[in-house]
Amino acid sequence: MRSLVLSLPVTLSILSQPLAAEVGTAKILAPWEANGQLFQVAVDKLQFIGTFEGIMYIEQGDGLLDTALFTCPSTQLIHVIPNTLEGHGYCTIESAMGDYVYAEFDCNGEPGSCKGTFTLTGGTGKLSGISGQSPMVVRTALSGTSIDEESGGTISAAKGLAIWPEMRFEVPGLGATSGLLGSGSTEDSGPEDKDR
Repeated sequence: MRSLVLSLPVTLSILSQPLAAEVGTAKILAPWEANGQLFQVAVDKLQFIGTFEGIMYIEQGDGLLDTALFTCPSTQLIHVIPNTLEGHGYCTIESAMGDYVYAEFDCNGEPGSCKGTFTLTGGTGKLSGISGQSPMVVRTALSGTSIDEESGGTISAAKGLAIWPEMRFEVPGLGATSGLLGSGSTEDSGPEDKDR
């Protein structure tokens, strides 16, 4: 009985240890295309409701989201007179391994440039429980609007580039040797990476 009592604190201390986690940081670039509708919601306000889609590429760092496909339903409120905008949206990101990551973002700026925060909120499969965050910059290179003759609505389309300069992420329950993160851009691969 005494040995059982003595071993109990040891067992509890082992169980209370945090699970290993794989942690990574990456700079990510993503060309995107957006399609949606533009509505006049006030005398000096327009609202875009649509979807951004694109592919993430790791420019530098860990390769967790390299070549991941993303779809982001979002809204942008454009204040015409001060020429400013605020955006909010959610993203579904499909990793190269087929698991999904979910995210949410907010940004503020002016037409053509929006800066804010991008937060990873969860995932599926091997990426279950993922968390992370990065500053985000969204640049718009081309945009246009047209009238849909059938519905009478205003159709808006745009293309541009999204940049996450320092995406930090953590995947719980994985050791640092699991290899989930990959190597990202080959420019950063050292001798150890090349031997894998």
